[in-house]
Amino acid sequence: MALAGSAATDQTDPAATQPIAAATGSAADIIYFGGPIVTMVADGSYVEALAVKSGKIVAAGSLKSMEGLQGANTKMVDLAGRCLMPGFIDPHSHVVMQSAKFAVANLDPYPIGEVQSIADIQRILRDEIAQKKIAPGQWVIGWGYDDTAPAGMRHPLREDLDAVSTTHPILLVHISNHLAACNSLLLEQAGITATTPNPEGGRIQRKPGSQEPNGVLEETALMLIASKLPTPTPEKAIELIEAGMQYYAAAGITTAQDGSTGKGAAALLEAMAQAGKLPIDVVSYPLYEAVDDDLLDQVVADLDQLKSSGSMSRRFRRGGVKLVVDGSIQGYTAFLSEPYYVQPGNTNPTPDKCTDQNAEHLFVSPQTSVNSPQASTAPTNDYRGYLNMKLEDVTAWVQRCDARNVPILVHTNGDAATDILIDAVKVARSGQPRPDLRLTIIHAQTIREEQLDFAAAQGLVPSFFPIHITYWGDRHRDIFLGPERAARISPAKSALNRNMKFTLHHDAPIAGIGMLPVAAASVNRVTSSGQLLGADQRVTAFEALRAITADAAWQYFEEDRKGTLEVGKLADLVILSADPLAEDPMNMADIEVLETIKEGQSIFRKASR
Repeated sequence: MALAGSAATDQTDPAATQPIAAATGSAADIIYFGGPIVTMVADGSYVEALAVKSGKIVAAGSLKSMEGLQGANTKMVDLAGRCLMPGFIDPHSHVVMQSAKFAVANLDPYPIGEVQSIADIQRILRDEIAQKKIAPGQWVIGWGYDDTAPAGMRHPLREDLDAVSTTHPILLVHISNHLAACNSLLLEQAGITATTPNPEGGRIQRKPGSQEPNGVLEETALMLIASKLPTPTPEKAIELIEAGMQYYAAAGITTAQDGSTGKGAAALLEAMAQAGKLPIDVVSYPLYEAVDDDLLDQVVADLDQLKSSGSMSRRFRRGGVKLVVDGSIQGYTAFLSEPYYVQPGNTNPTPDKCTDQNAEHLFVSPQTSVNSPQASTAPTNDYRGYLNMKLEDVTAWVQRCDARNVPILVHTNGDAATDILIDAVKVARSGQPRPDLRLTIIHAQTIREEQLDFAAAQGLVPSFFPIHITYWGDRHRDIFLGPERAARISPAKSALNRNMKFTLHHDAPIAGIGMLPVAAASVNRVTSSGQLLGADQRVTAFEALRAITADAAWQYFEEDRKGTLEVGKLADLVILSADPLAEDPMNMADIEVLETIKEGQSIFRKASR
């Protein structure tokens, strides 16, 4: 196929009409042309053609400049008006957890799923038992229920699940992944009774007026059942992860994260990498509770390899350590500086779980659900959530990781949890910034302006969770946070105003896996009901896309090899049905991923209709 007769895109950047660097003279494996090619080097930076050889970009420039790279075996790919851009880089999710979701009952709420009532959950669980022929004594697991959607929904209680089965242990994981509901048999097997104390950083919800567990567990209380969970065979686990990898690839993701990796999951991922079974790069962040000196040594070794060779071991590496300071806003377990807007039901203030270094703070007894009859329509007490980690523990981990030059991901949803992180950084670093470590604040949903000032000065990096705006935005405004705080959730524009880099994530399996819906949420800030939430925090399409490409690569210390279409970088690419920079921003979330390319090899191609 001759290049001379090919039609070039009319959006070419005049400054990029020649190859960015000279090629070696050998023929390219692939040359892409015939559609908008978004380099993400700068806003409005397009090239007419892109050449790939041996998994790397060897030329990016005008169509004519590629003539010397066309050989007899060069594959000429006419984009036919479709858009080519860097593959998406997932700044935070849970690859293994998302993979595990394929093996359990799907309890996603309407409209992303079919659950609209407790009766729907019961029906789905009964079908799960019947269709999979789950024998008595074997576990029944569901994932994704939401006690606040739709209106009138609540947590499933032990009696609700006992109505499904008293001979199967039943576990339902909340959509936030910070709570779970159990039936009576599972509570019995785990030894959770009226006399079981609340673990530090968690709660066993109780029946009103009683200490008897109602079946719902919060935060670290989930560890009381963790040891009882059935473990799939290695073969089954690998099968699930392979399916999960394809799910990520179908979303245009070429680098993914496994946040909070356990030792068993890390061993599986490493084995799959060595066997060449990872189609995309996976960066693992072991949860701090699983990190010993040997594991910290492995993290350091993987980081050293990345720095010295610019590569990772067969698409897997450990990237740092994950801390979890608080919980989930929609689960009422994120730690806020001001009370939740609508207080949860069953709120009897008690000082029994004060863990925030402030003896004046009163925590309330376990809540049932915002939709319980006791729930009020305005704040009536001081329930603000609670911490998963104490200040001294966060401080110790920052000190320990800083001493080894190990990056940290720190989960803080509530602004009071971010206060704890800031206090820990102040003590651990004695006021000396460590921008070289790129400590990343995961979610940072309610981070305040003065907290962003501190983060900017100290080189901390926010990774926002903007899909909350789309999915939970109306409930943040009306239930969890109130209008003022909800309008600032995931304040990307405030970060930009301080010249801060930030990234955007979907936290799969919490809220889907699409990267363009994540970007669109920051660009549009429109809720599921069509309401604008915080217009002054909107960012441009380019700024949002940079947060899932170039700046996401930077978060991972991989900016020299990923994130933009430049000579020498990996040919990690995605082909889209339309150019997200040229499309109406309100349509960005609907742009389709047509093909995903990892190091020059196609790993996903959407079937033709």
